[in-house]
Amino acid sequence: MPSLPSSPGEHPVRQEPIPRKWKGKGRLVLTGFFFLALTVLSFRPGHSFLPPVVPVVGDGWPVVPQKTLDAWVEKAPEGTFLSASDLQGWMGRHPWVREVSAKTFPWGARTISIRLKEPLAVLRSSSGILPSGTDLPSESPLFVPYLLPDGKVLTGRVVPAVTRMPEVIVRSPLGRSGGKRLVDTIRLVRSCRSSGAPSGQLFVFRKPHEIRFFPDRSSVYLVLPEEASCKPFQLYSRLVGQSSVLPATVTPVGYDLRFRGMVLVRPGGSATSEDKSRKVSPAR
Repeated sequence: MPSLPSSPGEHPVRQEPIPRKWKGKGRLVLTGFFFLALTVLSFRPGHSFLPPVVPVVGDGWPVVPQKTLDAWVEKAPEGTFLSASDLQGWMGRHPWVREVSAKTFPWGARTISIRLKEPLAVLRSSSGILPSGTDLPSESPLFVPYLLPDGKVLTGRVVPAVTRMPEVIVRSPLGRSGGKRLVDTIRLVRSCRSSGAPSGQLFVFRKPHEIRFFPDRSSVYLVLPEEASCKPFQLYSRLVGQSSVLPATVTPVGYDLRFRGMVLVRPGGSATSEDKSRKVSPAR
């Protein structure tokens, strides 16, 4: 190959030829970048190869079927899971949802994680009071109404943990205020265990001023006060711990704790109405 012409006083510079093997590697690198770009573009949002959005229940009870969660996400307006305000509105339309988060991958796919609320109790009809040791029937073999910690009542799928939940026997229409009152009562009983409150799971909602609590599904029940205090349970514990307080002929079927400073003892059917009105144990 001829050398480049040089000016006077300069030494000629010889241009070395580029080896063919380096030219081949350059073409290979460019080809690799080209196909990589095509791959990324093929998975851009809206492309037919885009994996579907998969909702995942992170925690909480599986009271909502997976296909229902899929339908909720599928029917959500475009951009719902990218806007905080739209997401709050979507959660308001689905009261079972406690929390939701979205994760977007570099190739455009998204995963929606849905966390469901955990109910506080399960609701039964008034026909659900059965002798101890029997199962409470359900209006539906697959779904039951649940009481949520905020007082709402929502229908959900039956799960195995239902058998370990507090049960509320509803005898009258239960609104949001009644639901909140039941929630307060259940929490009160739990917080007063050290003060003599018995351990039980069955509540009976009769009317705004009377909530019955069955410690062990037996015939003996407690009528609970609405006040957030453990003092009535202290009186109850003191009363049942003294076997000589009541006459031997009196067999209590219930204890009314709604009266300040006293416990009203409700005898069985053999007692006369006069006996019933006199069986009041004052605080000592």
